[in-house]
Amino acid sequence: MGKTIFVLTVMAVCFFGCSTSKNNSAATGGASSLATSATSKDYWVATSGSDSASGDVNHPFLTIEHARDVIRTDASREKSTINVNIKSGTYRLSSPLVLDALDSGALGAEVVYRAAPGAQPVISGAKQVTGWQLYDAKRNIWKASVSVTTATMPRQLYVNGTRAIRARTPDYPNYYIPTATGYTYLYLFGTDPQIPPVWKNPTAVEAVTATQWKMMRCPVVSINNQSNVVMQQPCWNNANVFPSPWNFHLLSWFENAYEFLDEPGEWYLDATTQTLYYMPRTGENMGSADVELPVLEMLVQGNGSLSQPLSYIRFDGLSFMYATWLGPNSTDGYAIDQSGFHLTGEGHKADVIGHAQNVVRTPGNLSFVYAQSISFTNNTLSHMGAVALDFGTGSQNNQITGNTFNDISAAAIQLGGVGSEDAHPTSPAQLTSDNQIANNLIEYIGQEYYGAPGIFIGVTTRSLVEHNDISHVPWSGIAIGWGWGLLDPGGFAGLPNAKPNAWGVVTTPSAAHGNQIIHNNIQYFLEKLWDGGAIYSTGFQGTSMQDGELIAWNVAQNKRAKAGGNTFYTDGGSRYVTVRENVSLDNPQGFLDFGPCLKASSFADLCLLTNILPYGTDMGGCIPYGDILFENNYLRDQLSFYDICTNTNFPNYPVNMSFIDDTKVSIGSEVPQWILDSAGGTLHRWSL
Repeated sequence: MGKTIFVLTVMAVCFFGCSTSKNNSAATGGASSLATSATSKDYWVATSGSDSASGDVNHPFLTIEHARDVIRTDASREKSTINVNIKSGTYRLSSPLVLDALDSGALGAEVVYRAAPGAQPVISGAKQVTGWQLYDAKRNIWKASVSVTTATMPRQLYVNGTRAIRARTPDYPNYYIPTATGYTYLYLFGTDPQIPPVWKNPTAVEAVTATQWKMMRCPVVSINNQSNVVMQQPCWNNANVFPSPWNFHLLSWFENAYEFLDEPGEWYLDATTQTLYYMPRTGENMGSADVELPVLEMLVQGNGSLSQPLSYIRFDGLSFMYATWLGPNSTDGYAIDQSGFHLTGEGHKADVIGHAQNVVRTPGNLSFVYAQSISFTNNTLSHMGAVALDFGTGSQNNQITGNTFNDISAAAIQLGGVGSEDAHPTSPAQLTSDNQIANNLIEYIGQEYYGAPGIFIGVTTRSLVEHNDISHVPWSGIAIGWGWGLLDPGGFAGLPNAKPNAWGVVTTPSAAHGNQIIHNNIQYFLEKLWDGGAIYSTGFQGTSMQDGELIAWNVAQNKRAKAGGNTFYTDGGSRYVTVRENVSLDNPQGFLDFGPCLKASSFADLCLLTNILPYGTDMGGCIPYGDILFENNYLRDQLSFYDICTNTNFPNYPVNMSFIDDTKVSIGSEVPQWILDSAGGTLHRWSL
């Protein structure tokens, strides 16, 4: 398919209530543009500066933190725009840049952290590793000393800007039999490689499972009798509250042992000896390579509060690079529910529905709560170890526009939450509303946590997600909503085996309404997992079709061929959703995938269906409530709704499913050109 390259010079941004049509593609519900100040004041920061200097262009500060401190006491704050101009160079943070209400600007008087004219500043949370020595000439393993401990053991390494791989076994190591506490290694016969658990540092090893929509990671706590692999608690219990096949059963691989180093590009950190080992790729010279070891978990931490939000701050033209996340190193590990939300702590009971009521979010390497009128424009966020940019509870009127997200361990952008304060806020300040995510380029996310979507939207009001290019995601491109109906009035249970009101009696609508996902271009999705889609939605999305969710004018293409899923996925409990004039190209129906058979940890019987039984189409979901309109879409597969799930408590659902003038197509020329041209970023176009 060919796509015209163009730039929109004007994009209207308006509040909820503006009209949207094929001739006016700027959607409703976005954050309002900020007024510009008639006057401004400038400070300067440079790697050659001094925090005892005056901060002018010829006598810049050394650190961004000092500029922040000076602005706090500046009498012009909240009266005129204050610019912090950051010159070229790498600014290595020893702690996050923490901002609170004392750092806020005002309407027409923002505080702006920006690249100086023509500059390319990098804000980094990494230590540079030098002093490499050849350790094992036969295997070409190099080593270097680093100053980290087991308590702060980083999980990522980058060599010349490329993510290295933590040393790991081949996929699906055999002879590991699942037990109540982990695995037992028992080799009887077979031709699979033998990888017995005789590792020098077993407590650094992590077991990984990846199946359907989720990926989980649990640390090893001990190995008994060179055969019994005991997993860390509560991670192991939490990962197994979910029923089969969504529990920790199938062993996808082990990770993080010196003994696993066998491929160029792999690394291992022995935190007890503070020694880093690495096998260079072809062409990498360890004497001159730029090796970055992320050690900070947060680069920017925006701490507003219920009574004092953080507001009117803009980040413009900056590069945020290299941050980690240490949570999965803990006893909690990473027992995912969905979309990066996971279980921590004790007390989670076994369930039969596959989802837990009490979950926590994957944190952001740039994180904001109770933040209002914060803008991220024209920045680059790359090499992140968690969610790159996270706006949590109480986020209102924020703009994330024109940024590039690349090589992210989890989601690129996370907006809103899924807790009671998000779904049913008791204060207007808790509401997450009127935020805009537009014109961003998002590539290669979920690199370490496959179950993360490119963009996640929780329970929010009038979120506008438009004109984004999303490419190379392991699960879904965009995911929105939570609860599968259990957070909504009536206690609808949009999950097999779930009972009505299983998460409590709900009598009032949630905060989810007026959200729009429009004009996005989503490519190469479901690259690792299955049972997802280009756009995934769950739960009630309003109180009527008029204030419900709009999914319109999006183009989805190049799904992994074997991955079963629904391109436009209205899942359990979905209600009040309009899916209009979207396009699906080169997204063939895929298959179930429960991993291989003939492994000690295989799913018995289910594995026989892998790559055999078809699953999903372009429209589908598991027990949606209904009140869903599919209108004038251009789809590759059959024009019917794919729903193989049932719940005996709701035998006649979904209801009010409308399909109007949807068209089956096979190539781009059969689709109106204006839809293809308007999908994706207005500032960057892909030739397809």
